[in-house]
Amino acid sequence: MNSKGRNPAADYTIGIYIRLSLADEDTGCGSKSESDSISNQRMLINRYLDESPTLSQCPRLEFADDGYTGTNFQRPQFTAMMEKVKRGEINLICVKDFSRFSRDYIETGNYLECTFPFMGVRFISINDGYDSEDYKGTTGGLEVVMRSIIYAAYSKDLSVKTTSAKVQMMKQGKYVGGYAPYGYVLHPTIRNKLKLDPEAASIVRRVFDEALLGRNTSQIALGLNDDNIPTPGQYFRRKHPDKKKFSRMSEKVSWTAAMVYKLLVSYVYTGATVGHKRKSCGVGTRKSIAQEQEDWIIVDGMHEAIVSKEEFELAQSVIRGGEKKPVRKHQKYPLKGLVCCGNCKRVMTRRKHKNGSVTYQCCHSTHDRDTDCPVGERYDEKVIEASVYNAIGQYLMLAEKQAVQNREVGDLRKAAIRECADSIRNLQKQSDQLKSAKLRLYEKYTSGLITREEYRKQKAEADAKLAENEEAIRQEHERMQTLDSEQSCSDSQLEAVCDAYRDSSVLTYELAHSFVKSIFIHGHDNIEIVWKFRDIYEDTEGKK
Repeated sequence: MNSKGRNPAADYTIGIYIRLSLADEDTGCGSKSESDSISNQRMLINRYLDESPTLSQCPRLEFADDGYTGTNFQRPQFTAMMEKVKRGEINLICVKDFSRFSRDYIETGNYLECTFPFMGVRFISINDGYDSEDYKGTTGGLEVVMRSIIYAAYSKDLSVKTTSAKVQMMKQGKYVGGYAPYGYVLHPTIRNKLKLDPEAASIVRRVFDEALLGRNTSQIALGLNDDNIPTPGQYFRRKHPDKKKFSRMSEKVSWTAAMVYKLLVSYVYTGATVGHKRKSCGVGTRKSIAQEQEDWIIVDGMHEAIVSKEEFELAQSVIRGGEKKPVRKHQKYPLKGLVCCGNCKRVMTRRKHKNGSVTYQCCHSTHDRDTDCPVGERYDEKVIEASVYNAIGQYLMLAEKQAVQNREVGDLRKAAIRECADSIRNLQKQSDQLKSAKLRLYEKYTSGLITREEYRKQKAEADAKLAENEEAIRQEHERMQTLDSEQSCSDSQLEAVCDAYRDSSVLTYELAHSFVKSIFIHGHDNIEIVWKFRDIYEDTEGKK
């Protein structure tokens, strides 16, 4: 890379960012997957830095996200790295290529053009030959944007190819899930095959045996809890403490009728692989919809069965009361899936009563005799809906007020930031001129045009001015970072949602789910709302 104009004495703390997605693992075989692996990214980046005369001695911090998509920035290690950037602890980020940083070309361009320059962060993408130092005082150019667009197209193409490859593997009876279902483990030597887990399989067998004896799902769940049998989630966490799956699960979770039912209807226990049960809503989203059963891909006899097909079918008949229940139409009542118990954090059950009232109740105690959850307490739906609707109304007013204030203050801050950037560019230009003057001064001295005393005097003056400029540049960078950190995190998505629902007169499913992530019931007079966006109430309190 071109190193012209760079300060060899620049003091950098380097953030090495590495990412490997599940798509890389699923589709990869051979050189491509190997080149994108965590270890190879690490080796390539460190080798590049070791060979750089100006960067080899700089301290390095590594951040690696393993198993995270590049189509968004919701990654734990990326977030941790950016927090250090905000605190001024990292001022250079180095990646293998743009695709490891992100495949969202719009956001990538925003980081390159706005965020990093404002925060004084140098950005290097090795395989792309990109170094933000080459574009100092300018934009990254059309080349960077076009490359990012190509990566975005590649991401979509990769997603389609990954899905197609998985479907073909499903049709061959191969297991393509990331984790084995409860009762099995991934085969240690045969790829895409399941192997019996004797300990968990015995519990699955017990569940089916009790169902065949006529016990309902609630009775089976109660018996499992009485015997202190760990739930599938607890069992997985015990076996794999290093995995992310179930890592945030509450210790108070116990067996429920729903858990038991899920086991009893899992055809995988007959020895078959079952795939394509859900369909993705599109590229770049984790949302999916359930497929009709006739669209499932089922291949029998691919692994050891826990129950026979006859036993499985008989169990279906028993748990359904001998006949299929009519399919219920899914109702989109406003708070569907949002109301949770403040104690166990599980979604509460919505119940309709003969008098026409609707209540929410934590059914944890139904399946577990030893629980801290409120037993028999019912919470009126109308009361909860009214509280949520009023809270959303207040949220909308505060969001609108803050948006106006943010725009006014933001304009002033942007002007001040631009002023700092102009000052830095001018000072840098002066410094470059001084460095050139020092070089010419040395040439004059070696040519005998000036004496040694004259050379030393003029060099000292130039060095003093350079030091003065470097200190001024540092102060301007600090001022820019302060201004940027003070700038309100204007959320365009929040503003768009607020605009869409500003005139809402009733609480609807769409309104509630646009703003609310969860609602925790701690008592009849204590309702906690977790917002999908930043908590404006806290922001407002902090400014008082």
